Amino acid sequence: MKHKETRPVHQDSSPSADPNDSRHFTGLDAEPGALARAFLVRWIIFAIMWWGLSAGKLSQPILIIVVITLSAVLSSLLIPPQQLRVMGIIRFTPFFIYLSILGGLDVASRALRPSMPLKTGFINYSLRLNHPTARVIFVWVVSLLPGTASVQLAGDHLRIHVLDQDLAHRKRLRDLESNVRALFRSGQAGKIE
Repeated sequence: MKHKETRPVHQDSSPSADPNDSRHFTGLDAEPGALARAFLVRWIIFAIMWWGLSAGKLSQPILIIVVITLSAVLSSLLIPPQQLRVMGIIRFTPFFIYLSILGGLDVASRALRPSMPLKTGFINYSLRLNHPTARVIFVWVVSLLPGTASVQLAGDHLRIHVLDQDLAHRKRLRDLESNVRALFRSGQAGKIE
């Protein structure tokens, strides 16, 4: 009787290996009704974007409808429907604009006054956001904070490059995380301990 050799199965420890991990998601996992609503909303958004970018010219309507429909289908399948809060969006929008202006002014002042002292370095921040989209929004918007740039996200730890270690970065990061969390329906984005 021949002995059959067995090899150990390699287990991937990356976040996407566990289908129950909140960071592993796709639109294919969504309920059909939610997927249909996401498709409709995205189709309308893409149509408005197309209309705006083309200055309202509809020279080839069939091609336009096909491209918008394919874009909405792919978007709905690749990125699951999001349950955003209207009040969260209303609260986040001025916060985002404020951060954009503040970050721009910081860059401009540093460019105009190159002798400005810098105390560059890195800080590590522990994320408490669970929702994949909330995490992506947070990481992107961190770079709008004055003198910061997201460098690496490993698990729940974000490494951030800062131009001035004396600034109150952690308070701004907590405020940003709170505002991003408010975009999503209760329990989706994670809890603050």
